Amino acid sequence: MNSDKLIIDLNFQSRFIDEQRKVPFDSEKMFELLSETVVDKRTLQMVEIHDLYRACNHTRTQVGAAHLFHSLNTPSESLELIQAKQDSLRELEANDALRRALEDYIDQFASGEEELFRFLNVSYHPMFPYATMRGAVRTADSMLRGVDSIPQPQTDYLDSLFEIIRNYGISETSRLVRNPTFRTLAGIRTRREKGLLEPAWRFRPGRLSFGSIAPGVPFLLSLTAWGTGAMRPALAETLALVTSGGLLIGLVYGAAVKPHIDHDTAVLPIRQRLVESYHFGSMVEAVAAIDELLSFRAFRKSIPHPTVIPEVTDGERHYFQATALRNPVIAKDNRDYVANDVSLGEDGISFITGPNSGGKTTYCKTIVQSQILGQIGAPVLAESARMNIADRIFYQAPAFDSLNDVEGRFGTELRTTRDIFRAVSPKSLAILDEIAEGTTAHEKMNLSVAILTGFYAKCNTTLLVTHAYELVEKFKEMGIGQCLQVEFKDDAPTHRFIPGISRESHAMRVAVKIGFSPADIKRHLQEEGYI
Repeated sequence: MNSDKLIIDLNFQSRFIDEQRKVPFDSEKMFELLSETVVDKRTLQMVEIHDLYRACNHTRTQVGAAHLFHSLNTPSESLELIQAKQDSLRELEANDALRRALEDYIDQFASGEEELFRFLNVSYHPMFPYATMRGAVRTADSMLRGVDSIPQPQTDYLDSLFEIIRNYGISETSRLVRNPTFRTLAGIRTRREKGLLEPAWRFRPGRLSFGSIAPGVPFLLSLTAWGTGAMRPALAETLALVTSGGLLIGLVYGAAVKPHIDHDTAVLPIRQRLVESYHFGSMVEAVAAIDELLSFRAFRKSIPHPTVIPEVTDGERHYFQATALRNPVIAKDNRDYVANDVSLGEDGISFITGPNSGGKTTYCKTIVQSQILGQIGAPVLAESARMNIADRIFYQAPAFDSLNDVEGRFGTELRTTRDIFRAVSPKSLAILDEIAEGTTAHEKMNLSVAILTGFYAKCNTTLLVTHAYELVEKFKEMGIGQCLQVEFKDDAPTHRFIPGISRESHAMRVAVKIGFSPADIKRHLQEEGYI
């Protein structure tokens, strides 16, 4: 398996990991820094990616939280990686000894994570660098040593993570922080890196050194001679007075001068070598990936509904099938959440109709959120689930038009639909919440038919949420797509979706509920004396 897929630049990570650990990992800040991949940012916001992250986040470290959020925002397109993570998750669930050992390992790292990122982010006073640096080195060493006490995993993904961590131990960067380190004219070097005859000055991470002790040695010797009577008192007193300045010089050097010199010539260069080190960054990311796996398992245990590790394929065309699918954000804390069976792909287009507040939006968000979870190797809330890897995921919903858009809302939304249409392939998932809004009914019908016929020709998975039942009936007559509607029972939505086309908008029911029906309007005018 290619471990390169695991690596996030450590400089990038340090921007959103709070080294003081006084506040949680900032997903909002990281979201702004991430680039778009399988899912565009508009879609991520529409499907409430931050709520999805909070629902499934059970990580114990900040690097683990960052890794999980990065995964959710950039679902993998590698079937090998997805299946490898799934296999390792199954191993964790089946091997309690391995899981407990990994939990202890992650907890050990978490206890030193604050010092590590204080050092990497230079969040300490330059006059007091040594304790922070030693703490960071201890944390790095604990990551390395701790692996040897963990039972050897049998799955490729976990085994590769262990191998990444061990590779740090044989790297020059590891030697730089654990072995004698030297300042040379070419920069900071290990003993192996510096030449045999190359001028070098050994770095000792502390205030005591030859430079801080040597100036005070004559004073200490004179005091010893004075106290033991080895020298005449008058002479010893004179020597003590003469050499006392050396002691003061040594104290000043050790307390103020040495930390300043060391910080610029050794501490910061060592920190820079760590940040730029592929092996060190890989090790931290491997620890984060282990934490993410443990989080998947804890997420699954926290759900009061059936969960499953979905079957994922990488065929030429996207599909999504699930039995008793539930929303991972809402159902997590709702034992009465209504499940739905979902079968998408064979029909190309699925038409979703029903009144407002019937659950159409939640139904669509559940599909996208579950697709994302499946593509990061996580479990989904269902009794069974199968899906094909999506190369692109889109969710278009009505938005207010921009003041800079001369075409208004119609142009804004039509441009978005155009961009989605051009970007989709047969492996894509696209959800459209109404299209061609803001024009006449006749133009909306003609344009919608053309747009949806185009999506159908591209053979991707498309869901259209609409109140325009006439449009859905037209496609039904052509034998294109599946039609699903909100089920009603006792004049109330059950939040289940059944075959059919809803021809009632229930707009009047909503108007009555909020007090803005025709009767409410007339009553207000009468009360105010207008009629």
